[in-house]
Order: sequence, then structure tokens, then C-alpha cells
Amino acid sequence: MLAGDYPAGQRLVTRKLAREIGGSLNPVREAIGRLAAEGLIDHVPGAGAFVKAARPEELLELYELRQAIEPFAARKAASTITEAELGLLADLCAEMYQLALQLRESGGHLEGAALDHWLSSEERFHETLVRAARNQHFNRTIAHYRVLTRLFHGHRALGVLVDLRVVARTWASHSRLVRALVRKDGETAAALTMESLVRGARHALG
Repeated sequence: MLAGDYPAGQRLVTRKLAREIGGSLNPVREAIGRLAAEGLIDHVPGAGAFVKAARPEELLELYELRQAIEPFAARKAASTITEAELGLLADLCAEMYQLALQLRESGGHLEGAALDHWLSSEERFHETLVRAARNQHFNRTIAHYRVLTRLFHGHRALGVLVDLRVVARTWASHSRLVRALVRKDGETAAALTMESLVRGARHALG
């Protein structure tokens, strides 16, 4: 891919980044190399580094990976999750409920800081669910490929709209999932997780 294929605003200038963070060039180059290896940016020799454009095909692959991991993780988490983790999931559901109330008053869809809040809450919810399964290989896979970060960044880049229907439906599904985990009902937790992922992929990809 050529440098001319990227919007000028997407280009990451190494010297500028080093100056802004008050560091030297080498750590910035290393960080860019790591981001490129993880698929978050494209590094074009002789041209620079560029924020990687989201592709529907990549989002589909990430959803497929999540569908292979998260339902199993939810089933296992039903017997291994801690009270603190259950509390965090419940708190995140409460945050989603508040966003739903805001949308009911304002209409439209989430934008700006509200959208950032939503994406962050969703990422933390699913990270907590996977971590609660106490399987280091699940954690490494999710972390190594930056699955959730790339997925939700892709939602924003592709202009996926998050309106009241999406927020309310996600809140209801996550709340049922938390109740299943409290009951230690692994089968229901797994089914709800798969249902949520299939619905999420359909919404994001059309």
C-alpha cells in the first residue's frame, strides 16, 4: 500500500510523537513496530506509519474468534468468577442503563464522549468475562491480538451507529448474563454470550 493511499491526517510522524511525549526516537519506533505487529497500524518502509483503516472482513474475523472463545469462557466463568468481578459486571450494566436513559431523553445515537464511554464499558465487560474464566490462554489470545480494542475501534471507524435500541438490548442481554453467572448457570451464560456476539456482528456488518 502506498503512502498516497492514506489521508494525510492519519500519518504518524515519529519525531512529532517523540517531541509530544518528551521521549527519544527509539522508544517511539519500537512502539510503532509493536503496533504494526499487532495489526493496529500499517508501517510502510520509506513512507511512515499510518492508522490502519478498518475493514468489514477483519471485523468478521474478530467476531469469529470471539465466538470461538467467549461462550466457552462464560460457561467456565460461571464456576470461577469472583464477587468482585460480578460487582464490576453489574456496575458496567448500570452504566449502560444510564446511557440508555440519556438516549431515551435525547434521541439519536451516541456520539463523542458518550460513544467513547459506551465502547469502553463494552470492552471492559467482555475483558472481565474472559478473565473470570481463569484460562491464561484465553487472556493471552485476547490481549495479544488486541481483539476487543481492534473490534470496537473498527465499529467507530466504520460508522456503526449505537442508538437506544442497541444500548437497551445490550444492557438487557448483559444483565441476564450477570444473573446467570450469579446462579452459576454456565449453559445459559454461554448461550447468552453467543447470542450477543451473533447479534453484534449482524449489527456491525449489516
